Amino acid sequence: MQFWCVYIQEAHPEDGWRLRMNVDEGIVFKQPRTDGERAEVARACVLGLKLEMPMLLDEITNSVDEAYSALPERLFVLEAGGRIAWRSEQGPWGFDVDAFEKAIGAQLGAED
Repeated sequence: MQFWCVYIQEAHPEDGWRLRMNVDEGIVFKQPRTDGERAEVARACVLGLKLEMPMLLDEITNSVDEAYSALPERLFVLEAGGRIAWRSEQGPWGFDVDAFEKAIGAQLGAED
């Protein structure tokens, strides 16, 4: 099983709906306008959160975000063929870690 984080558009950009908490923590970025700018913000995210899983980058056209209704964040479990087997409600409030773990377990059992 593989785990990836897909970096989509900035949920709380400085030039949009920003959160005071982000400002207080020094997490202040404008909404990227190019793939290169988005890659720089994603890189800062990986470093700041000390992520060890691979991060994929949505195009600046937001095709992944729009296809998966991912904003601000969402969890998915895909079958081996790439079909969605399970999806969380939109986060952060919609996360159900127990359901996520069960969906992962179901896919691991399906691989046997």
